[in-house]
Amino acid sequence: MADPNQISFLARVQRRLRYDWQSKFIPRWWHLNLHLRKPIIKRVLGFGGGLGDQLLCTAIFRALREHGEADLWMQTNNPELFAHNPDVAGIIPVMPYYFKIIEQHNMAFKRLNYTTHIKEQGRDLPPQQHLITNMASVLGIDYPVGIRPYLHLTAAECSQHIISKPYIVVQSSILAARYPIATKEWYPERMQIVVNELAKRFTVVQLGMPSDPKLEHVLDLRGKASIRESAAILQAAQLFIGFVGFQMHLARAVDCRSVIIFGGREAPFQSGYSCNSNLYTPLNCAPCWLWENCPIERQCMQEITLEQVLAAVEDQLALVGQPLNVDYIKPRPAHELIELEIHRA
Repeated sequence: MADPNQISFLARVQRRLRYDWQSKFIPRWWHLNLHLRKPIIKRVLGFGGGLGDQLLCTAIFRALREHGEADLWMQTNNPELFAHNPDVAGIIPVMPYYFKIIEQHNMAFKRLNYTTHIKEQGRDLPPQQHLITNMASVLGIDYPVGIRPYLHLTAAECSQHIISKPYIVVQSSILAARYPIATKEWYPERMQIVVNELAKRFTVVQLGMPSDPKLEHVLDLRGKASIRESAAILQAAQLFIGFVGFQMHLARAVDCRSVIIFGGREAPFQSGYSCNSNLYTPLNCAPCWLWENCPIERQCMQEITLEQVLAAVEDQLALVGQPLNVDYIKPRPAHELIELEIHRA
C-alpha cells in the first residue's frame, strides 16, 4: 500500500504545478469568471511565428499603450517573453478552448504579420519597411513606432548568472530555430577564428541550442540557459555577435550592443537595428528573402570577412556604456503595402 504521506505530498505538487501553469498564462479570475461576465479585455494580439516574431510584438504593445490604449492581451504559448511587461495586461494560451472564449465574448482579436510567404518560390516577399512597422500597418497605426522590442527582467533574474566580466556572447548557427533559414547562416569555422581573437581579452560565452556547432575557448551554455536566463546574460554582456534571428532581437530587447552578420538575405532596414553594426552585402539579388537553395552559393555571406567582423566588434566596444539609439518610424498605410505586394508578386 502506498504511503499516505507520499500521496499527500504528490497531490500538493500536482496542485502547485497546475497553479504555476495557470499563473504563467492568465490570472485565476479569468478561469472563475469567464462564463459569468465578459473580462476586461479591449484587444488581443497574436503572432503564429517563432520566438523572435513574438518578441517583436512588444514594440507594438509599447506604441499602443503610449497612445492611450489599455487592457491589451497577448495570445502566446511563450509567456516568459512578456512577464513583468507593463504594456501587456495578460496572456491567453494558444489553445482551441481559448479561441472559443475569445469568439464567445466578441473580443477584438488580431493576428499580426509582416510578410507573405511564396511557397512555390521558396522565399518571403521582401517587406518595404521594418518588420515592426509592417505589423503596425496591419493594425492601422498611423503614428511613429519605436523600432525595438522589450523584455523586462527582475533584479533577481539579473543576478542569477554571474559570469566573469567583461564577456562577449556569440552564437555559431541559426539552423536550430523553429523555422530554420539556411540563407541566414554564416560559417562556424570563421566564427571560431573570431572567438580565438576575442578570447585573448574577454570571456566568450556561447548561447544557442545543443545542436549548434560547439566553439572552442568559450563558456558553453548551449541549451543550458532558458530564454530569460539568456536575456540576463545578454543584458550584462559587452557585446553580442550573431545572426538575424531570435538572439538578435533578444539582445536588442535588453539593450545589448550587437554585431549582426546579415549577408544578403535580409537588409538591416527590414529587420535590424541602427544602433548595431550590421554587416550587409548589397548584391544585385539582395535582399532576396530566400529560405534556402541560393543559386550563387550564398555569395553574400562568403564576402563577409573575418576582418570586417573584428573591425565591427571594435567599433561597438568603443561605444559600450552609451545609450542605444531607437529609431521612430511612421508605418506606411496598409493599402499602399497591399498594392505594392500585388505589383511585386
